[in-house]
Amino acid sequence: MLLSELAANAELKYDIAEAMKNRTLPHAILIEGVKGSGKKTLAQILAQYAVCSGEGNRPCGVCPDCIKAQKGIHPDIFIADGTKSGELNIEAVRQIRSAAYIKPNEAQNRVFLLYNTEKMLAAAQNAFLKVLEEPPPNVLFVLTSVSATAMLQTVRSRTRILTMYPPTAEEALQVLQKMFPEEESEKLAEAATSSGGNIGEAVSLLNNKGEEEKQMAADIFKALLQTAEYPLLIQTNQAVRDRAFAAGVLERLYELSAECVKASYGAAEVSETAKELAGTVSKKRLCTLQENITKARDLLNYNVNLNLYGTWLCAVLRQN
Repeated sequence: MLLSELAANAELKYDIAEAMKNRTLPHAILIEGVKGSGKKTLAQILAQYAVCSGEGNRPCGVCPDCIKAQKGIHPDIFIADGTKSGELNIEAVRQIRSAAYIKPNEAQNRVFLLYNTEKMLAAAQNAFLKVLEEPPPNVLFVLTSVSATAMLQTVRSRTRILTMYPPTAEEALQVLQKMFPEEESEKLAEAATSSGGNIGEAVSLLNNKGEEEKQMAADIFKALLQTAEYPLLIQTNQAVRDRAFAAGVLERLYELSAECVKASYGAAEVSETAKELAGTVSKKRLCTLQENITKARDLLNYNVNLNLYGTWLCAVLRQN
């Protein structure tokens, strides 16, 4: 995929294109944005650029390195996903740090794509910090996160942060029409509008996935605004009926809180729910909420009793 094919984010694409043209991309990039905003796609484009061996503008999309990158088989592109157990824990990060000093196999550069880094614990981030401070030559690190605030300030300060926003509903509709050419136009338009332009969310809606998790996250957020604890307790216990659903709800809740932070600073490209809720919670409490959600997601990875977890979740989310 080429940069021009990435939906929306025109100003960001222009800046990246200029950096590619002038060969001035930094050694470490942190891409933030809600789920479905295109973070992973942009990361893959940057990786393809770094290994491209074509002449002229990069990535060319046709050289052997670009083709391998597109197929996900390039030996100089390493991928780790924080949503998968152990891939971004402290031991895995230490291995990444060591691997960064190994010379590329085929391309001029080695690329490390680290997805969902908001799930990295502080110890893992500190271990990763060492290679960011003294990076080896010919290495590109690309991190993705729902929000840059999930990363330590010391990590953020050593990366270039790129913020991605979902397309407008009109832009999303154009993308969905290409992805679902046989789907009815009205259904595509409804998905584009309901998702606030978030293509990933629109795809989930079209596939009838994620809507219940999204609604539950919104209900939990609204229950947090009430003085009484009981409404939130009901919601959190409903949210933990099984681990997969609970993990999905917490993911949606984190995304919603991140959108509220952006909306509180005047960002327009956020969901209507986020616009509605942003003015009801202080920025400080939103940041605390994100920290508590991260803590809750980490605990869910262990073999916890879900009945007790629902009650604990209620208590930890109410912390200010």
